[in-house]
Amino acid sequence: VKSFMKKSCKVILLLAVGALWFGIGATLRATIIFDNTHNDLTTRFNPGTLEVGDEITLAGTERYLTTFSFEYWGVNTDHPLSFAGAIEARVSFYENNGTPFNGYATPGTKSFYKSDWFSVGAPTDRSTFVFSAGADFPVGGLFIPTSDMTWSVQFQGMGLNDSVGVDIYSPPVVGSDYPDYWENNGGWTLLRNNNSVPMDFAAKMDASATVPEPSTIIFGGLGLLLLARQMYRKE
Repeated sequence: VKSFMKKSCKVILLLAVGALWFGIGATLRATIIFDNTHNDLTTRFNPGTLEVGDEITLAGTERYLTTFSFEYWGVNTDHPLSFAGAIEARVSFYENNGTPFNGYATPGTKSFYKSDWFSVGAPTDRSTFVFSAGADFPVGGLFIPTSDMTWSVQFQGMGLNDSVGVDIYSPPVVGSDYPDYWENNGGWTLLRNNNSVPMDFAAKMDASATVPEPSTIIFGGLGLLLLARQMYRKE
C-alpha cells in the first residue's frame, strides 16, 4: 500500500506542477501593439542630454503593457571598448494631453511611467534595452491609459568623445508613428530632423487585454499539490 501511495503521490505532484506551469504560461500571453523594428533607415539620432520623445499610436485594444524594448547605439571615438563617462538613460511614457504646441497636444506634465536612471554599460554598434512585467512594470502589466502616447528617452553622463542615441526605423509594421519628434528643453517642442527622414525611434511593445488573474488551471494545480501533501503525510 505504501508503495502504491508513493507512486500515486509522485504522479499527482507531476500533474500539479504541469498544471501550474501551463496556467502561468497562459496568463502571460500578450499581443504586439506596436512594432517599429523591421524597416531600418540606417539613420542614427544623437539627442545629447535632452529628453526626446516619439509619439505613436497603438494597435489593438490590449493595454496592460508586458514588454517594452528600444534600440540604442553608443560610441567613443578614442576608446571603442569603453565610454569616458558613466552614461545612464531613463525612459518615460506620457499621454499627449499637455499644452498645445503649434496646435498639437504636447506630452503631459506628468508621465504615467518613468524608469529609474539605468546604466548604458559599454559602446555598441546596436543593442536593445528590454523592460518587462514583474521586473520593471507591475506583475500584471503596466496599464496604458491611451492609444496615442509618447515614449521618451534621455541620456546623461557622457564624457569626452562619448556619443549615444537611438536608431531610426520607419514605417512600423504594427501601430503607427508620427514623423516628427518631441524635444524637452525647458518645455516640449515638435521638431523634424534635418535629413528629412521620419523620426520614428526603433521600439516594440507587447500587452495583455486584462490583468492576468489566477486561472482555473492554476487553482487546480494548487489543489493537486495539497492532495499530494496529504497523501504523503498519511504514509
